[in-house]
Amino acid sequence: MKLLVAVALVLAACGSSPQSTTTPANPPPPKEGQGAGSAATVTLPDVPFADLDQDQRKAFMKQKVMPVMKPIFQNHDAKDFAKFGCSTCHGEQAKQGHFDMPNPKLPKLDFNDLSEFKKEDLEWMGKEVMPTMAKVLNLPLFSKDNPKGFGCLNCHTLKGKDDHNDHDHDHGRHHDK
Repeated sequence: MKLLVAVALVLAACGSSPQSTTTPANPPPPKEGQGAGSAATVTLPDVPFADLDQDQRKAFMKQKVMPVMKPIFQNHDAKDFAKFGCSTCHGEQAKQGHFDMPNPKLPKLDFNDLSEFKKEDLEWMGKEVMPTMAKVLNLPLFSKDNPKGFGCLNCHTLKGKDDHNDHDHDHGRHHDK
């Protein structure tokens, strides 16, 4: 029980509204096949993610996010994340060029009751996924002292918030950034 409360407290500290992101100072180089999608790699300006145009954002994700996050997901569950790609986080809408975040099709969170999730998945999200993604985006983590930091609600939505118990319905909202 103590552990569940501790995990709930850690995850309750997660979440915020999305904010500007910047390019990390020393990102890892892209792996073969994960570059900008063409022979030439797009050189990204050192500006917040919010200031990048659509092509630069795609290049950022391919060059900086995918090489770091893909192994984290596949090491956690090689079967479930064997086909890790844009749709893993952004959903099927990524195939149509929509990369909305947070994604209402990811598991919805109720910080008062996280019992539907496995303890090891909650720990993995809190200790590996969230801090690594924040680091790649060059953002501070969400905390009581920093409620605008990167947290759970940058990717996930709250259960019951506009979902009317329909976890697969996004209400037609497309907020590409």
